[in-house]
Amino acid sequence: MVSIYYFIFLLPLFGFPLEYIIGKYRLKYSGIFSSVMVLGSLILVILAYLYLLHHNFIYSHYTWFYNIDVGIYISHLTVIMAMMVAFMSLMITLFAMFYMKDDPRKNIYFSETSLFIAGMLGLVVSSNLVLFFLFWEIVGLCSYLLIGFWFFKPNAAAAAKKAFIVTRVGDLLFIIGMGVLFAKLVNIVPAGTSPLSIPYLIDNAQSIASAIGPDVLALATILFLAGAVAKSAQFPLHVWLPDSMEGPTTVSALIHAATMVTAGVYLVARLFPLFYYSASFSLYAVAIIGSFTAFYAGILAIVVNDIKRVIAYSTISELGYMMAAIGLGGVIGYSGVTFGMYHLVVHAVFKALLFMSAGVILVMLMELRNIKDMGGLFRKMPVTAILMLIGVVTLAAIPPTAGYFSRDQIISGAYEYFVNSGNIIPWLLLVFGEILTAIYAFRLYFLVFAGKPRSKLAEKAHDPKLIYLVPLMVLAFLSLTLGIIQKPFYTFLDSSVKIYSPPFIIAAIPVIFSFLGIAIAYAIYRYNVKGYTNITKNPLYKIIKNKFYFDWLYTEIISERIILPISYLIGVAERKFNDRIDSAGKDISDIGTDFRKIETGDIPFYVAFLIIGMIVIFAIIELIGVI
Repeated sequence: MVSIYYFIFLLPLFGFPLEYIIGKYRLKYSGIFSSVMVLGSLILVILAYLYLLHHNFIYSHYTWFYNIDVGIYISHLTVIMAMMVAFMSLMITLFAMFYMKDDPRKNIYFSETSLFIAGMLGLVVSSNLVLFFLFWEIVGLCSYLLIGFWFFKPNAAAAAKKAFIVTRVGDLLFIIGMGVLFAKLVNIVPAGTSPLSIPYLIDNAQSIASAIGPDVLALATILFLAGAVAKSAQFPLHVWLPDSMEGPTTVSALIHAATMVTAGVYLVARLFPLFYYSASFSLYAVAIIGSFTAFYAGILAIVVNDIKRVIAYSTISELGYMMAAIGLGGVIGYSGVTFGMYHLVVHAVFKALLFMSAGVILVMLMELRNIKDMGGLFRKMPVTAILMLIGVVTLAAIPPTAGYFSRDQIISGAYEYFVNSGNIIPWLLLVFGEILTAIYAFRLYFLVFAGKPRSKLAEKAHDPKLIYLVPLMVLAFLSLTLGIIQKPFYTFLDSSVKIYSPPFIIAAIPVIFSFLGIAIAYAIYRYNVKGYTNITKNPLYKIIKNKFYFDWLYTEIISERIILPISYLIGVAERKFNDRIDSAGKDISDIGTDFRKIETGDIPFYVAFLIIGMIVIFAIIELIGVI
């Protein structure tokens, strides 16, 4: 039975070339084969889940070369992540058959998404960090291809390159972290064990820390964290994600909301024991980066007018909550991982719902993306409006939606972190993130659906056929009901997990802040008191609108004034070195040409040359002897 679980990622991998070939000759069937392959993967993941109800893990591996093994390792954490990836991929692939129905290159789109899904599932079930990294790179490549799918748009091509370059920074640091760990462990691991085997690393984290030292282990984990920060768009490597919205909306839903951007969070969760037993600043860094990102991205989302970019900044913020939850594990233990993973699953559901709802709007409004040019769509698109409202309410963590259960438990964990450590910073950042989330979420909703249409395109909008909205309805249902599985989810990951219940007033603050945020958004963007509270006149508005100048810093300063001059100097030095090499090669060639002149083919000449050479050699020997 073990061998069949390799097909969790092999099925969509087979779909990669077959989807392209089938779609090339039968374009209208594009997407069907991909959906079938992903459905097969989902069924296998469900079978793995049922197996793990009575077992601890599924482990199968083969020696690749030296002491690096390849294979699959499916634990309780793995199967939860794989189930989320497979299910969300299926829902979004089905919806993409509607969204991409008029695209002449849709067979290429579905082929690339199949490769991406294979890479993501392979990453999740990998048994070794080397194999994990290979799939990690496949996922990054597919992200580049799909962001730039409409490459004829200059913004899409630029966004694809930006995403690829920024995430490569993290990938480089990730592979250096693997090198550090491998170098320290290669001579101390038991015979036949790979130093980068994931089961070995997480089962022996404490002894590894003792053997190589917690500070060295902390160095490796910080480098892993850098890879996660880039892939999961955490501060300060978050700048690529909003620009990635230039790709098709289904790409945004699949890659940049539900799956790829959670890979970094999954990496930290997967290697949590290494973080836990390393120096304490490792998990503290995770908690601070995550909580600050949650707060920071919420500020930026308030001033954005592009419907997809609002949701993108929301994604960055929610990823911050997940990362912060895992970082809290430095004090509250493995409970932080369970809280983070539960929010990861819930977020995938409601954020894909939001992106797909936005996709329906964009199809009906001819890709009009400025929310200030919409308005009045509730009457024009009531079904889509209700579906998106469910997503918005869940995002704002209003009880009893799943978002309330998942995010508020993280905030409760942050309060417990404060009680036990005395550090209140994560709790403050996360709890104030609640009010920001409610403001930007309902600002988006009021500007898009309330009032009267503010453009001719908005006046002509209408709901699509209900059949196309079925995946959205499924996600909306789950957004409202996933809170039911909170405790079973936690106990499946860890039977000893503690659900924290802070004092009533502390527990009530996030909910109060959420409703306060809704009231502020209603007052400004629905009740129309904007004329009296025009935030554009605030000096801070320009700073926030310019994203705190981080894009300017990376582009104008780091790229153009630091990296480009260094690249130029390296280029000059390389050309001079190559010129010298070429010159030396020419000299050697000339010497060879001169020597070829003595190859006359005349035997008496060769004998005379040999005798003269021997005389010279003997003369030199004699001279040396005299000296």
